[in-house]
Amino acid sequence: MAGPNGVDDKENTMSGENKILVPIDLAHESSWRKTLPEAFDRASRQGGTVTVMTVVPDIMAGLDWRYAIRGETGGSEDLDRRKLVADADERLRQVVAEYLPPGMEADTIARHGAVYEEILNVAEEIGTDFIIMAANRPSLSDYLLGPNTARVVRHARCSVSVIR
Repeated sequence: MAGPNGVDDKENTMSGENKILVPIDLAHESSWRKTLPEAFDRASRQGGTVTVMTVVPDIMAGLDWRYAIRGETGGSEDLDRRKLVADADERLRQVVAEYLPPGMEADTIARHGAVYEEILNVAEEIGTDFIIMAANRPSLSDYLLGPNTARVVRHARCSVSVIR
């Protein structure tokens, strides 16, 4: 049966984009405000699954990531990376629950390391067909190092949609 755009609905669900990965930055709501609704909508239309992930970045001098995910700044102390990842996973589940449509499920994954590398690793591990990411405004350091989004777009083995 043809859908509203004249394309066979069966063809739409067979597009090969059934495993969707949505990497978000818990310190920036702009990274999920548009991407999560888009991913859940796409998954429901295509009968796909959504995995939402975050990466606890390597700690930079003076900023403790535990404070950053709550929008605070603070000093560092001896850090237990497992606890940081567990805290990030808990916050990730809260964010996903706020956007998750009734009757739909989503997986969550929290990792620690280099952001773009972990996104690419998870995409490979779970067999991602499609990545949906937010575009971030580049800062000077992004121009020098290359933004995570650009690196994911360049190196991902699947399609990537960047949402502004």
